Amino acid sequence: MDLLNLLDKIGLVFDIWGYPIVFFASLFEITPLGWAVPGGTVLVIAGYLANDGNSINLISTIIYGTLGTWLAFIFAYQLGSKTGMWLVRKLKQEKTARFAKKLLQNNGATILTTSMLANLTRFWVSYIAGVDKYSFLRFNLYAFIASITWVALMVLIGFFAGFERQILRNIVSKLGYLAWGLLFLAIFVIVRSVKHEYKHFKEDEPYHENHK
Repeated sequence: MDLLNLLDKIGLVFDIWGYPIVFFASLFEITPLGWAVPGGTVLVIAGYLANDGNSINLISTIIYGTLGTWLAFIFAYQLGSKTGMWLVRKLKQEKTARFAKKLLQNNGATILTTSMLANLTRFWVSYIAGVDKYSFLRFNLYAFIASITWVALMVLIGFFAGFERQILRNIVSKLGYLAWGLLFLAIFVIVRSVKHEYKHFKEDEPYHENHK
């Protein structure tokens, strides 16, 4: 079974459950269990299927994905606000939480617009913002911007890649490969920059701990 046939079969599922799948995949992608739910992949596939105009609609897909992601941010914030560092200790994420706290302190809530693409920090930055009682209104603004930016990016990549199977298959077949290439390049750059900052954070940590 080639990729196009597989996507056609997935499209049959999206005909019935498309929007709930997009909503919950986007929501769970942001939680600590996000490793088990490839929300980004689901959004790309949803965008691809939206290209044919049969299974789901492009704008509605972005709206449902944004709502799911935005609610996950708000949930993380509220959880941090109500429980403090309890979840951090429960999941043994002290180092990750300290890194997220440093990002938030150094960059403010604007870090939310970039941490969305980094598995290491996207949930914990929101959680720590709640712990630190960061302005909820400002947090919501940045969280919404981050949500719609990330969701729209993933969905549009899939949408434009979808032209490969339509009338432009033979003329602009490289369009889809270019979109996928840009996606992987963007992820690589973001992950590398986060790992670089995390490396320096770990190197600096003993100094700070010894000078408390």
